Amino acid sequence: MRIPLQEIGHADSQYERPNQRWVCGWAKDGNPCKLGPDGKGRCTVAAQSICQPVKDGDRWVCIRSEVLGGACTAGPSPTGECACPPTEQHPCQPVRSLRAKRTRLTISAGLFAAAVLLVWLMSPNSLTLVSPGALSAAHLAIEGPPGLPNCQICHQGAEAGFGSWLSMIANQTETHSVEVNQQCLGCHFSETDESIAMNVHSTAELSEASPAVEQLSMLAGSTSFMLSLSDKVHSKPMPEQTQATCSTCHNEHEGATHDMKVMSDTQCQVCHTNQFESFNDGHPAFTQASSISTGIIFDHAKHQPRFDDGLNCQSCHRADAEGKTMAVRPFENSCQGCHEQGSQDHHGDAIKKNPVPFLQLPEMEFEDSIYWPTELAVGENLTPMMTLLLAGDDEALPLLAEIHDEDGAAGDMYEWFFILEDEDELEKKAELAAAIKRLVSELADYSATGEKDRIVRLTNAFSVDPTEPELQALLAELSAANFVMQMFKQRYLPQLEDDLAGDEVDASDDEELPVNWMASKHTSGWRVDSDEGAISYRAVAHSDSWLKTWIEMLGKSQGRADEATTLDELRSDIREKMLDELNGDFKSCTKCHSGQSEAAPWSATERLYDASGFTKFNHRPHMAMLNEAGNCLTCHVPKNESSDTSIAMPRGFQPHDKETCSSCHAPGKANNTCLNCHQYHHERP
Repeated sequence: MRIPLQEIGHADSQYERPNQRWVCGWAKDGNPCKLGPDGKGRCTVAAQSICQPVKDGDRWVCIRSEVLGGACTAGPSPTGECACPPTEQHPCQPVRSLRAKRTRLTISAGLFAAAVLLVWLMSPNSLTLVSPGALSAAHLAIEGPPGLPNCQICHQGAEAGFGSWLSMIANQTETHSVEVNQQCLGCHFSETDESIAMNVHSTAELSEASPAVEQLSMLAGSTSFMLSLSDKVHSKPMPEQTQATCSTCHNEHEGATHDMKVMSDTQCQVCHTNQFESFNDGHPAFTQASSISTGIIFDHAKHQPRFDDGLNCQSCHRADAEGKTMAVRPFENSCQGCHEQGSQDHHGDAIKKNPVPFLQLPEMEFEDSIYWPTELAVGENLTPMMTLLLAGDDEALPLLAEIHDEDGAAGDMYEWFFILEDEDELEKKAELAAAIKRLVSELADYSATGEKDRIVRLTNAFSVDPTEPELQALLAELSAANFVMQMFKQRYLPQLEDDLAGDEVDASDDEELPVNWMASKHTSGWRVDSDEGAISYRAVAHSDSWLKTWIEMLGKSQGRADEATTLDELRSDIREKMLDELNGDFKSCTKCHSGQSEAAPWSATERLYDASGFTKFNHRPHMAMLNEAGNCLTCHVPKNESSDTSIAMPRGFQPHDKETCSSCHAPGKANNTCLNCHQYHHERP
């Protein structure tokens, strides 16, 4: 049953309309009009409060409204005059309601405040009014003098005026956010690091960055409650927001003592797809990176038996100056004791010093009279280094392409000779001999002209700029071996200069020199082998400059074809094939030094920061627990025969066990927050 709060009929209830803009003025005396004014403040009953007789045929009748009491009992007089008594009150006096007055006051106050604010924002001191607070201590250096803050240094358009500010607020797009980020990145990161600083945690990649978690502890706990609350209030970032803003995590204007780098675990987890309670409750197991360093190929498991002979972790590793990262000791202090004991040690040439063939005259016979040491030239094929240098000669390049054509000789000189004989092109053997003689002449020429010719040859052969450091180093190495090249020329082609000048010479007139006159076959360095008609090189020691220079030069030129002309394409193909052949000769270096870029990785201290993802580790606070050499094995466990081979275990170690860390990093013990182990930007602590 509905019980009305107030009778709504006009005969049963007085006029009460507080929600209207106009009310009857007599209401304050307790005697309001029954109808009251209309919405525009006009009285609606003033004219109806007095009887207005109307003649109906021969009679006059009263037509007063029922709201005002209805028709008079006596009715009008026969002459049409009103017989009703005077009205109970004067006509309605409309006045504004309390609600209307408050509305007008509120609007007036708002307009006044907006006007004052507008005048202030247009004044020179406008920035002090909108300043959100004092800067942190890290940014106080960029703050201007009192009254003249340098807001524009970080906030684009700070001096553009109030109208521009409103436009910027109305156009908060992703492009605008990226522009704001540039103000931060310009000071804190170099141009090469800006993309890494922002894109590694783009919201589009967060789900991929979070590893799969089989079981999460989201049933209870303060972190769970805060994450749920955050999702309801803010929701998760939208996938189209491909770049988070710096201010999302780093809040400024909270005072000089505020540390902008500090973040709570909830701040970290709020964007991640897989969420958990804490490091000790729901955190996923550790994953294993493929590698966190480059430069040295090393398997600790293979060296594990050496620990029984006194080898320990500190034999090869030492903490850096700050104790944060464990660096590798130099070769002379760590590896040389076992790996450079000569060819008679227990390793049997641990670091191979087998001779690398450099130059050898191939065995060729000619129908015509050609100046060539037929009796001394016994090489079966061109050496890889010799082939690369010949590739710098435009006249020799087509011949090399034929020799190394996979559908033809495929690098076999004898097969090429048969092909030439079948196709009646035996003159190409003479062309090859002429190219080899030009090469020998250039290598033996110690004049400025010879050096210039070598620069042109190397530039063409490797398709690099003559100013490249690697090419200059190779040129210097060839110049340093000039004496050996002269001796080679004198031994096998003593009349070479006359032959190249066009004079008629006879190989039978060459003076026969003693065999093995240059050096013993056991000597390191350059060696001329009279029996083989060749020059070879044997590494002098670890970090041999000749082999390093060739490896660096080939790495620099790998895959280059410049403008992709016919000659450049041929040279690129020759380099690729020779690199495969030289891998065996360079194995003494590449067995331990892995090439992953153009620059040869010789250093053992280089680290691939990206490979370690967002995880950081500082050895320094853990060093106090490592007062014994074997304690390194607490975290670094070598793999063994029973190890799971399906898990990537670089350098012979098993993946780290989370329980090893969580035993110390737990509530009430060591720090177990997200920031203790993880970083947003790819940089070491």
